[in-house]
Amino acid sequence: MLTSKWRLFDKPAGRGGLLGRIDGLIGAMAPGSLAQLALRFGLAVPFWRSGMSKWDGFLQLNDVAVLLFTSELKLHLPGGPYDFPTPAVMAFAAACAEILLPTLLVFGLATRLAALGLLAMTIVIQLTVPDGWPIHLTWAAMALAVITWGAGRLSLDWWLVSGSGKG
Repeated sequence: MLTSKWRLFDKPAGRGGLLGRIDGLIGAMAPGSLAQLALRFGLAVPFWRSGMSKWDGFLQLNDVAVLLFTSELKLHLPGGPYDFPTPAVMAFAAACAEILLPTLLVFGLATRLAALGLLAMTIVIQLTVPDGWPIHLTWAAMALAVITWGAGRLSLDWWLVSGSGKG
């Protein structure tokens, strides 16, 4: 039989008792909206930085970006590795996506769609750089969390859906 001092710990978290109170305090320090914002920023930053390194000017890819897709990057599929089809087009599309999708994530606009796009890019990156799986797994987990739970209250999505922020 439990003594009275141990009864503080015999209830599941969130249902009372000392552990429930501690859980509630910790949860209040890290509200879901803050976690969703952190996930959005954490996922956006590496893609944004990669995208910014591919441009020389407005809609002007640098030579290194095209060269990477032409000669360096390969798809590691069964029977491969294979060259990327239309490397200049792929480089341009990837560079555009690496700027547009993180921007949408940061503002929390079309957030789930942006996260889905970055998840798809992460899968292609994994097929291109198989040894990078630890960081790719992290990106995929963040993208899946954003897809699952959305942008949160600190987003344009929330503001637009809730009636101009009044809901």
